[in-house]
Amino acid sequence: MSRQQISKWSISFTLVMSLLSACGAASPTPVEKAPIPTSTPLPPLPRAALPRATAIPATATKEPVSLEPTTGPEGTLTPKPSPTLKDPIDRPFLMRIDRISVIVGRGTLLEGRVANGTLQATGAVEIISPQNKVISPSLVAIFISNTPRDHVTVGGYASILVGGIEATSLSPGMLLAAAGEYKSYEEALQQLQ
Repeated sequence: MSRQQISKWSISFTLVMSLLSACGAASPTPVEKAPIPTSTPLPPLPRAALPRATAIPATATKEPVSLEPTTGPEGTLTPKPSPTLKDPIDRPFLMRIDRISVIVGRGTLLEGRVANGTLQATGAVEIISPQNKVISPSLVAIFISNTPRDHVTVGGYASILVGGIEATSLSPGMLLAAAGEYKSYEEALQQLQ
């Protein structure tokens, strides 16, 4: 090491030692905790008045309800069911046609979700167009998930195989209904909702 390096180290060492001795000479001031007065009580917590929970009965009806409510034994109001619309399972068969395909040598396959009623494999159907044109095909078979079935009911997605009609005369949005049950497209469309 050269003399310059030794002098730098000695100056640095002297400076560090003086800082350490200065820190050691100073005494830290102790922190004193203030005593908690025992004579003054804490103020009480404010109490909020919460509203009382009330149960509202849920009456799940799929049909429109009339505006005349009835009072139940607990004093709750229950809407009176409408006598005009039946439950979807009790209505005549109705299905909106979503998809149309041709099975060569067998017929036309109409796919959609059943909105109302039940269709038996031996039943009669008709197709109603928005122009109120009625087409009466013959029912060949009912398929659910590519499996032949003897019936389909509300909520099921079905493929209905029909014969005796040209697929070019059909379009998605037409309604497949039980034969003779609906007078017009508009009447049948109201039953879908």
